[in-house]
Amino acid sequence: MARITIIGAGAAGIFGAINIATKNPDAEVVVLEKSSKLLSKVKISGGGRCNVTNVCQEPKELIKNYPRGNKKLKKAFEQFGTVDTVNWFESRGVKLKAEADGRMFPITDDSQTIIDCLLNECKKHKVEIRTKVSVESIEKTDNGFLLDIKGAEKIECDKILIATGGHNKIEGFQWLMDLEHSISEPVPSLFTFNLPKSSLTNLLGVAVQDVEVKIAGTKLSHQGPLLITHWGLSRSCST
Repeated sequence: MARITIIGAGAAGIFGAINIATKNPDAEVVVLEKSSKLLSKVKISGGGRCNVTNVCQEPKELIKNYPRGNKKLKKAFEQFGTVDTVNWFESRGVKLKAEADGRMFPITDDSQTIIDCLLNECKKHKVEIRTKVSVESIEKTDNGFLLDIKGAEKIECDKILIATGGHNKIEGFQWLMDLEHSISEPVPSLFTFNLPKSSLTNLLGVAVQDVEVKIAGTKLSHQGPLLITHWGLSRSCST
């Protein structure tokens, strides 16, 4: 029996585990999560409603929203795109709806609907999820991998899927570089603007639906909904 370990119980890790278990029913699939919570970012995404995907169906159009890595994303979206996402959830009883700005949400307007769907699929396909398990390091062995777990026994497995998310410093990927992986220098992607001591924050809570934001001295700009917060600027999400 193949033993497959997924590190990280966010959307990518859980979805990956489900698909691995679906296509390899005889495998032992285990998800390791450092914290005590599962799918925590799914819970708060889209203002608690979870913007699951986008109404845009063409990969060549969809990648225009990604300033970096769009060529690689095009290939990924061609293999599993927005239409596939909608079909995947709807085939499991979760209906999605499109809103005027192109975002798609569950018709329940509740992110818990998505969480329940994913966790039910884990249960259906016998995916084991372990929380409060911190992987300290990974060692390559002749037969697979050996995971050093903080305060617990080491775990052996044949294959590993790493879905731990990003880090703002390259040092956060040292444990992967130790396995001879090459890591590109991290750069900001989806983030909020922190504007300390700005009088603009006096307007906290104000949301504008159509704003164009530009970064001075660059060609970077984006248009869409904007929310003024107590720390600066964020993307507005309808609630």
